Amino acid sequence: MEESRGYVVLTAVGPDRPGLVNELSALVGAAGANIEDSRMAVLGGEFAVIMLLSGPPGAIDPTRRIGAQVESELGLRCLLKDTSPAHPPADYLLYRIDVTGVDRPGIVHAIAGIFAGRNINVASLESRLTYAPFSATPMFVLEAQLQVPSTTVLAEFRHDIAATCEEENLDFHLELA
Repeated sequence: MEESRGYVVLTAVGPDRPGLVNELSALVGAAGANIEDSRMAVLGGEFAVIMLLSGPPGAIDPTRRIGAQVESELGLRCLLKDTSPAHPPADYLLYRIDVTGVDRPGIVHAIAGIFAGRNINVASLESRLTYAPFSATPMFVLEAQLQVPSTTVLAEFRHDIAATCEEENLDFHLELA
């Protein structure tokens, strides 16, 4: 019989500096856990990371205790939370959406409202600012992976996105991932 696996989500944030990923992954490895999934980014001057860690009970138990070490040795605020393996919706299609336009407050909320209104799950979402060549105008960029229920009428979903993007002066591209 296969040994049961435990799952822990580690979230940490703190001042950015070179070597943090190496040091954090070394602590996780020393505990005997596996990094199954992760997202890391520098946001302002802060380094932020979220990881899904897994392993047999002999590895997960020490992993649950590395938070204090992450805080004292790496200078990151750390939160560890037990979880379970991902169970995506059974009947969905994976789509990718890209939205771009001149930056202003409220874009993420406007787009996310469409997803929520159609029971579309956001599997991942990244947004950032870039700057237009020559003018240096702040440009908003959103990239997301969506779990769209197979019962969703895609033409209606596209219409909702197009209408909102027209109102907000945004461009979008939606495709199967």
